[in-house]
Amino acid sequence: MVKGRPFTCRAISSGKYFSRWRGKVARGYVHSVFHRVVNFYLERDFLSLVAPGLGSAAAFIILDLPENIDFINLGLAPEMPVTLAGAWLWVNDLLVVDCHHICIWQGRKKDELTWRGEGLTWANLAALGQVLSRWGREGGWEERVAATMQQLRSGLLGRERNNLEDAVRNLLGYGPGLTPSGDDFLLGLLAVTDGGADYRVCLESFHRAIAANLELTNEISAFFLRQALSGDYHEYLQEVVYAVINGLPTAVITAARKLLALGATSGTDMARGIYQGFSWAVAGGVS
Repeated sequence: MVKGRPFTCRAISSGKYFSRWRGKVARGYVHSVFHRVVNFYLERDFLSLVAPGLGSAAAFIILDLPENIDFINLGLAPEMPVTLAGAWLWVNDLLVVDCHHICIWQGRKKDELTWRGEGLTWANLAALGQVLSRWGREGGWEERVAATMQQLRSGLLGRERNNLEDAVRNLLGYGPGLTPSGDDFLLGLLAVTDGGADYRVCLESFHRAIAANLELTNEISAFFLRQALSGDYHEYLQEVVYAVINGLPTAVITAARKLLALGATSGTDMARGIYQGFSWAVAGGVS
């Protein structure tokens, strides 16, 4: 990078949120900056510039950012202006993104993530549990939420529906991290229950309970949960759910380890939500 000139890179792919802005002129501002992620508003949409290796999502724009380039070291900061002009995206006068040749990430189709408890392979579910036990990261989840887990389980399976909103309220905003552990758990659980026939009777109530209480968590986490309520999930979440439903234990392990690498404890907490969602639906349970 030449001093005084913006750093220029190319956008490799994006999700559907950015695709509707291609070729247009729009303005926004930076919300938050991390070493390999920049979150920003573009008019009404909340989007993220993301370095390679962090997966795809509906609101992600994946850049061909070299490993030695860091958004913070580039000098990006909250409140800086963001401008889209045709196929060029500018962040202040520090970063320019060439968006001419973006591929649109579609994600898994809904029917690929549809399942029934009796159709699950025990070995796949056991493989996911083993990954959590061996490689799961500590620090986000505490055993004191066990009572809430029981409320959530009984509510989702239609036994005590009145407990469902209380359980959701106990989890939203709970725990450490930019996206709290309770929220990440709910994201994983949503990814499973959305396609699970066993949860169909209570799915609307579950969605309604989350949507009605998003003020209990922070802005970024609430955005990701709104995406999930609309059926939009991170690539790594989708791939774990898909592997458990359709793959072999080796595929489950590979997909789950990629998910566990996200964030400090976020990937682990999402994987716990996936694991519990599947296990609660299996006759006799494994939780």
